[in-house]
Amino acid sequence: MRIMVVDDNPIVRAGLQAVLERVDSVTQVLQAGDAFEALETAAVHSPDIVLLDVSMPGRSGLDILPELVGRMSVIMLTSNQDPELIRQALDAGARGYLVHGQLGANEVAGAIETCQRGGLVLGREAADVVLNPENYVPPNPLREQVSEREAEILDMAASGLSNREIATRLFLSERTVKNYLNAAYPKIGAHSRAQAVSSWLGRGRGR
Repeated sequence: MRIMVVDDNPIVRAGLQAVLERVDSVTQVLQAGDAFEALETAAVHSPDIVLLDVSMPGRSGLDILPELVGRMSVIMLTSNQDPELIRQALDAGARGYLVHGQLGANEVAGAIETCQRGGLVLGREAADVVLNPENYVPPNPLREQVSEREAEILDMAASGLSNREIATRLFLSERTVKNYLNAAYPKIGAHSRAQAVSSWLGRGRGR
């Protein structure tokens, strides 16, 4: 079984490759650092399963998802927990949605095997969107004002994670996380982290 890992973070790709190479059914692990490379690699090597990140520079994972499904199984494996993105990915044909900051080697291997058998692979966040549609929250209008990465970090900050915790989950430095937050503040009319979180929660979730 050939697996392709698509993520713009080389550390994430290397970590997943190390995990996947220990899975008996995996015969080859391919890597792609962006959407364009992913499409080229898919066309040449025809992987069986693609682990696809959502947020990437240029074209996002969601942008190329329709070009991959049908020819191969696609599992969104990302740090983005936004319910709207989860819904969009599953509606577009993804066979699963997992948040990699909360997965170990056994979980990744299990997801691959489930997908290979034709099953749907859902992490806790995705399962909640599918099984509890009444809890669905409309898209945060502030997302249109910031980049995908800034929105991802604001989501984590709003969930109570510190800059250090965010940095660990996203394989970034604390300084980089702080820079992303500082860049996002003026875009959403905030002057501090507390104000940004309050605006993000209040205007985005109707609280």
